[in-house]
Amino acid sequence: MLSANAFAQAGKSELIGYLTDANGASIPSVRVLLTETAINRIVETTSDTSGTFIFTNQKPGLYSIRFEADGFTPLVREGVTLTTGERIRIDTQLQVITLDTTVTITSDAPLLRGETSSLGQVIDNKKIVDLPLNGRNFLSLVGLAPGVAQPPRTTEGASLPRINGGRPRTNEYLFDGISVLQPEPGQIAFFPIVDAIQEFKVEIDNPPAEFGRFNGGVINLTTKSGSNDLRGSIFEFFRNEALNARNLFAPANQRKPVFRRNQFGGVIGGRIIKDKTFFFADYQGTRQLVGRVRTSTVPTNAQRGGNFSTNLGALLYRTATGAITTTATGNTPILVTDTTGNQIQVRQNQIFRPSDKRAYAGNIVPLADFDPAALRLLQRYPIPTAAGAANNFTRVGNEEQNQNQFDVRIDHRFNDHASVFGRYSFAKDLSVPVTPFADGSGTLTSGAIGITDTKADSLVLNYTQVFSTKLIRSANENRTAFFK
Repeated sequence: MLSANAFAQAGKSELIGYLTDANGASIPSVRVLLTETAINRIVETTSDTSGTFIFTNQKPGLYSIRFEADGFTPLVREGVTLTTGERIRIDTQLQVITLDTTVTITSDAPLLRGETSSLGQVIDNKKIVDLPLNGRNFLSLVGLAPGVAQPPRTTEGASLPRINGGRPRTNEYLFDGISVLQPEPGQIAFFPIVDAIQEFKVEIDNPPAEFGRFNGGVINLTTKSGSNDLRGSIFEFFRNEALNARNLFAPANQRKPVFRRNQFGGVIGGRIIKDKTFFFADYQGTRQLVGRVRTSTVPTNAQRGGNFSTNLGALLYRTATGAITTTATGNTPILVTDTTGNQIQVRQNQIFRPSDKRAYAGNIVPLADFDPAALRLLQRYPIPTAAGAANNFTRVGNEEQNQNQFDVRIDHRFNDHASVFGRYSFAKDLSVPVTPFADGSGTLTSGAIGITDTKADSLVLNYTQVFSTKLIRSANENRTAFFK
């Protein structure tokens, strides 16, 4: 995109300002230097005839700004924080030079967000890292933004949010400016490790024009990058049923259900070449066992021996018009021949021998009359664990879930006008649900209906070239990704 007024790209930040003197008159041709504190990167521009300056396509982070103009005292504003997806305004007044000094403002500048009518909120890194997260999924923090409703968690983890009244699957998710939605609407390929998230912004209403193809909200996330300082951390989070309170209504001698989750990993970032090339890498592994109870219906012990008498219903009668009824008064009993040649009155759910259509008296079927295939199938059913003909088998098993994911990001600055970054992300999730029967058979009616083996790869490349202090060409959406 070639434009003198380039709008902020997804995952980037913009800074705009208006420079005036003590009388409120605009100051043109002011030299403005924006320095990214972490990597000592300097970007320069000059104010136009109206005293306006603009920096586009800047990484979220901490910056300082220096203003220099003939006849005015140089001024430095430190602690300027640019956030994801924000177009921030900082107007500054310069003083006429009286001494050979430089004015330095060290407090965070009072940034104004009056350049766009969009509504949203940035969730910064401190909140992401410090607030407790069940399962370490950043989606639970989206609810910190106004206008967001977070549905209850499911067995798979945090639910997709409802933003500004929209449906959960109508939102857009951008990681470093790239959509991570799968072809199935609303499904997300992977969730970043929370320690690797710089920040994210929730666009609630009226987002800028660069966001499209959705009718809900936008979650715009930026991952961390390395700096000149080598920094890292390791972590381990765990849950265990031994630390859980006993269910108030559980029998005193009943063991607590298994719930074991271990999430471990680490992050590290630093420089490869000072002020030029930087790296950031992270890894997280998850090992989880959750006790599940599966209730099924299996043949009773009597049925396994051929006794289906409990299935018999009411006696059947024939009316004068030939209709079949269970009402005895004024009607004729329906008689059939059983397998021994005797006449018996037929009942509801009566079983007949297929070869000669004779009834089995009392629904007692000799095992010798069972079909060989049915006998083999019967052997696959487990013995009931409870009385009754329905929901008479209960199995307790441990549902296993193993996850591994990592990210590697490289940032390189060719000079003050050209930079590039690339990020590769990998995520793999293997879930083995507890089946109704120990041999893996049976029908699951909720959650995953079988073994789920999910793999996601994402490659993001971004190149930014500044041709002049007034013109920026950005190509930040070169992506290769596939999901399996």
